[in-house]
Amino acid sequence: MTAIPDYVVSTGDFIAEWMEDAGINAAELARRLDVTRKHVSELLSGKAPLSHSVALGLERVTGVPARIWNQYESGYRSDLARIQERAELEAQYEQAKAFPISYLRKYGYIVAAANDRCGIVSELLAILGVADLRAFEATWVDSKVSYRKVAVRGATSPAMAIWLALGERHEAAQGDIPPYDRTALEALVPRLRALTAASDPVAAISEATALLRSVGVVFCLIPPIPALGVHGATRWVGGRPLIQLSLRGKSDDQLWFTLFHELGHVLLHPDTTVFLSSDDTDAEAEADDFASRTFVPANYRDRLPRQRNLDEVRKLAYELGIAPSIVLGQAQRMTTDYGWGHALKVKFDWSPAPRRN
Repeated sequence: MTAIPDYVVSTGDFIAEWMEDAGINAAELARRLDVTRKHVSELLSGKAPLSHSVALGLERVTGVPARIWNQYESGYRSDLARIQERAELEAQYEQAKAFPISYLRKYGYIVAAANDRCGIVSELLAILGVADLRAFEATWVDSKVSYRKVAVRGATSPAMAIWLALGERHEAAQGDIPPYDRTALEALVPRLRALTAASDPVAAISEATALLRSVGVVFCLIPPIPALGVHGATRWVGGRPLIQLSLRGKSDDQLWFTLFHELGHVLLHPDTTVFLSSDDTDAEAEADDFASRTFVPANYRDRLPRQRNLDEVRKLAYELGIAPSIVLGQAQRMTTDYGWGHALKVKFDWSPAPRRN
C-alpha cells in the first residue's frame, strides 16, 4: 500500500521555484501580475488561495498554462484538508475506543493497522455511516429513523449500533431485491421448516437465504459481539424486512428457532418497530410462540419427551420432518433440563478474518 505523505507543497512553492529560475523577486512579480506585494507574499506563503484570474495572469507571465497552476492549487488545498482531517480523526480515537474495535478487527471489518488511529476511526465512521463521531448520538441513539428507534440505548449503545450497522451494510450490498411479498413468504414457511432437517446445515442456511431473498426478505448472519446478548433482530429497511442473527449459542437448533422467531415478527407485527431477541415484551413472546407452533404443532406438543430419551426425540423429529436438535430444544425448554442430548446439535463457529500482510 502506498504511504500517504504527511506534508504539503503549496502553489506558492511552485511560483517561488519559477521566480528563482526567472531571476525575479516578489516586487517584480506583483508589478507583472498587477496585484499588491502583500498578495504575492501571501500567495508564496500559501495563506492566500490562487484565484482563477491570477492563474490566468500567471499563464501570461510565466508561460505555464493556467490549468497547471489551478491543478497545483487544487492539490494543495486537498492536501491541507487531508492533513486537517487526519488530525481531527486522530483526536476522535479516544471516543472510538468505546466501540468494539477488537471485534471489528477480528472479523475483518476494520483492517487499518493497530497503530493507525486515523485509519481505525475512518473505517469505524464508514461502518456507522456518519462523517464524525459527534454525529453518532443523533444518528443512532436519538435517531428519528424508525428502524433504529429504541434498539440503541444505554451502556450497550456503541456495540448495538455496530452490530445493527453491519446488518445495514449487508443489506445495502445486496443490489436489486424483489419487493417484499407477504403471501409468498407465508407459502415459503413449510419449505424453510423442512430445510432444518437437511444433511448439510451450512448449505441449508445458504438455501434459506436465497429463498428469503426471492420473497423480498434480507437475511444475514453477523458475528456476536461479546457482552451483547442479542441472538437476532428484525427491522424494516427500505420497505423490506431485514433479519440478522448472531449465531450466539452456535448450535443449529438455536439458529433455526431464532430465524423462525424473527419470521414471526415479520408476519405478526407492524413494520415500524425494531425487534431484538434480548427484549422481554409481549411481541417477543408472540414470536417465540410462532416459532414453537411452526416446528411442533399443538397436536404434537404432548409427544415431546418429558424425560431424557433420544429415541423419542429422533422419532418425533422424523414424523415432523425437522431436525432432531429442534425437537430436543423444545423438550429442554418445556422441562428446563438442558443437560442432555448435545450430540444431536450441530455446532457452528465464526472464523476470524484472514490476516493481511
